[in-house]
This record gives sequence, C-alpha cells and structure tokens, in this order.
Amino acid sequence: MHRCRPSLRSTRGFTLLELLIATAVSAIVLLAINTTFFGALRLHNTTHEKIDSDLTQQRALSIVRRDLAGLMLPTGGNGTVLSGPLQTTEFSSSPNDPTGDRVSADFYTNSGKIDGWNPFSEVQKIAYYLTPSTDGTNGKSLVRAITRNLLPVQETGPDDQQVILADVASAEIEFYDGTDWVRDWDSTATSTLPTAIKFRLVMARPGSNVETGGPIELVVPVFATTTTTQTEAAASGGGFE
Repeated sequence: MHRCRPSLRSTRGFTLLELLIATAVSAIVLLAINTTFFGALRLHNTTHEKIDSDLTQQRALSIVRRDLAGLMLPTGGNGTVLSGPLQTTEFSSSPNDPTGDRVSADFYTNSGKIDGWNPFSEVQKIAYYLTPSTDGTNGKSLVRAITRNLLPVQETGPDDQQVILADVASAEIEFYDGTDWVRDWDSTATSTLPTAIKFRLVMARPGSNVETGGPIELVVPVFATTTTTQTEAAASGGGFE
C-alpha cells in the first residue's frame, strides 16, 4: 500500500538570495522615505526662518516709517528745543550715545506714546546708529536711540536704546529736495524740509558683514511744510491744500 509522503517545499524557509533582495528593496524604500521626510523638514524650517526674518524686517521698517512720517517743523530762532532743526552736518553728541556709526541726524518727531506712566509728550528726538553686535560676532545691529526729555537740566544721552534689527551690513538716509536725492540737509540754511526721505538698508549674513541680496528701500513722504516751502511752491505755480 502506497503511503503519501509530506511535501518538503511547504516547510522550507526563504533562501539567502530572497532575504538579500527583500533587504535591498526595504533599504531603498527607507532611503526614499528618509530623503522625502528630511527634505520636507528642511523646507519647513527654511520657510519659517524666512518668514520670521521678513516679519522682523517689516517691524523695523514700520518703526522707521512712523518716525520719519511724524517729522516736525524746525523751530527756527525762537530758542525752544521741543522741535529742533534737521541737520546732517551738525548734531549733538554725548558720551552716552551708542558706540558705533551714526546713520541719521537727530529727527524731532511726534511718534512718542503718551501713557499714564510717562511724564513726556508725544514729541521725541530719534537717531539711528549701526553698532557692533552684542553676541560676539562680526555682525551689526540697527539701534534706535530715543530721547524723550527734551528739556533736561544737564546734557544727557538718549533715554532708551532699542535694537530694532540685527545682521545689518549698511544703512543710510537720503533726502529729496523736489528735484534730486541728496545726502545732506540743513534746515537752518534752507528753512525748508525735504519733500521725502529715503531709508536704505542692506542685510548681511547672520554673524558677518557679508551682504546678502540687494538693498531694501523705504521712501516716506514728508507732509509738514515750512512757510518758505509754501512760498517757493506758490512762486513755481504749485500749491498746497
């Protein structure tokens, strides 16, 4: 009588070649997943860093825009300092001024905040500086020096120094006289204010002075006009509403 013998094929495992092929396929799949995941993670981090950087720049430019838009008329010769002249060649200095390169002259502006904890009005004196970075790198920071007390008993430095932007390569200000952009302005000589003010900013790589990209320009029109400006505009056929 014939006895059926069990099949040996049903009980044997994978061969070494099959295991090698499965391992290779798994490695390729894991490599593709790893590349895709970390690529998406890098894109996510880069995008958020760019957004944070843009928001910081926009915040700094909005502060500069508010200061320049609130530029006040020069006082002339009445002796008060609540609204001084706009002079790029002569400006007051103090040992308490920020250590660095001055970017702007003193701007007398009405951008100050009035609250119950501050004894001063909205009028304040603003100056911008480029100072060395405080983190020990070769970068520069844009500092906003604020003077709220415009009638001090003795000459002092700014009441507050705000770092509004880091990693700045260079910064400069130009004035529009109605015809061309100029670097210097002296309201005591011209008895006028510029028609507009341009603030140019060049960013740098973090921790260095190497420029990245082109300049960022902010143009702010000046609506405050002196009597001399109105007279000149009327003589040239223009007018002010």
